[in-house]
Amino acid sequence: MSSVLAEYEAIHQELRRENFIRNVYPPDPSEKLWNKKVMTMPREELEKLKTFRLKRIVKWAWDNIPFYRNYWRSKGFEPGMIKGWKDVVKIPILRKDELRKDLQANPPFGTIMHPELAKRIRFVGATSGSTGLPTFQGWGALELDYFQEGQARYLWSFAGVKPTVVYANYLNMSGFYSWGPPVVETAMWRCGATAIAGGGETFFSWKNRHMLIFKLWKVDVFATTPWLHRLIGEEAKLEGWETPFKVLLLHGGAAAENTKKKLFQVHPNAKLAISVWGTTDGHMAIEVPGSEGQLVVWEDMEIFDIVDPKTDEPVSEGERGELIATLLNHFTMPLIRYSLGDYVKNEFITDPDPVYGITHMRFAEPIPGRVEWMFRVKGKLLFPIYVEDAVNEIPDTTGMFNLVIYDNEMDKLKIKIETRKELVDPQYDRQAKEILASRLGINPDDVEIEWLKPGQSVWTGYKLQVFLDQRKKK
Repeated sequence: MSSVLAEYEAIHQELRRENFIRNVYPPDPSEKLWNKKVMTMPREELEKLKTFRLKRIVKWAWDNIPFYRNYWRSKGFEPGMIKGWKDVVKIPILRKDELRKDLQANPPFGTIMHPELAKRIRFVGATSGSTGLPTFQGWGALELDYFQEGQARYLWSFAGVKPTVVYANYLNMSGFYSWGPPVVETAMWRCGATAIAGGGETFFSWKNRHMLIFKLWKVDVFATTPWLHRLIGEEAKLEGWETPFKVLLLHGGAAAENTKKKLFQVHPNAKLAISVWGTTDGHMAIEVPGSEGQLVVWEDMEIFDIVDPKTDEPVSEGERGELIATLLNHFTMPLIRYSLGDYVKNEFITDPDPVYGITHMRFAEPIPGRVEWMFRVKGKLLFPIYVEDAVNEIPDTTGMFNLVIYDNEMDKLKIKIETRKELVDPQYDRQAKEILASRLGINPDDVEIEWLKPGQSVWTGYKLQVFLDQRKKK
């Protein structure tokens, strides 16, 4: 066995031995938290742990991964510059363009992955490639094990996924998606639950079959995008029955508050709607019930920092910027100070939450979207989530819409909205424009609406394509 493989396996065993990865499961159903020791760890211990793990992953990358050693040297960085976890901001930011260059020159995984560990990959994930060449991620035994642990923490503790519970995963089941069966369903089994891997991307082609599954299997916990959640609820109402879902897990985009209200209306048996943010790389942040809008980050797994996207310099507390992330336990393919592209507020809450006593930090507000989703209308900075919240206040709409983005600085808000009205009269059109304008802080005359019939909005798989980007076509 090579020294690299031996060290990798030793770290994996250490994580399980110290119970950062729970190794006896499922717990007794009376246990409120999946991993109480880690989830309620004192802040002082968490800070020390983050420093230790940051130093370890940086040293590992420097010693074993030529990509990082060469990239960091070119930027004037070396591991000795890390004294504490807050020194993470001294590490050069890594963006997808750098990964793509390396991947193209050294396919399929580039030099960012150690060749010995690459031979033992358990799962291959990939980005969509919507902006060019996809970037691939290699997951070894350690990375998969720890990610399933992170999933189990919120599924058991927040969503009540325990033995006898039926969970249906209607995220993407194809295209190398890491939140599909290889990871999420295996986390279900740790919880002792019944897992249904439905596949949201097949809903429209197999709609009748999927609706039948929901009725026959009495699904308790349902995971998909906010838009597909609503569509399914509306379909069930039209068919004359109520969905059985008790907990709604909202993936694939931040859910506006008015969207949540509509979801409870179309899913009358639901008691909880929990926003779940995550990436194909293995990052996650989960809304904590009782602390609505605040998403918890498992700090034993990763470190976040926030920078000005124009300068790459850290933003001050309370300011907004681009989210940068460091995975502390990904050794097969380290992602250190990697740009995620999300636009967030640099404000975190570290006091224990009032319901669970979890000590890991929480975002003070929801994650509104990605940096490239930002747009301006008459100088007003907007995100799709702000528009969605307003659309849901317009009477007789399905909540489905597509924004037409034709420039970074636009004179008008151009939007396509589904309505149930057979005929849209000028009064209804004006009312809708006034609702959008008042919620978004613009003038009604600066709003241009194209009305669609139900089912005519543009989707990509299981996601509503809220952002029709026409800027590249200019």
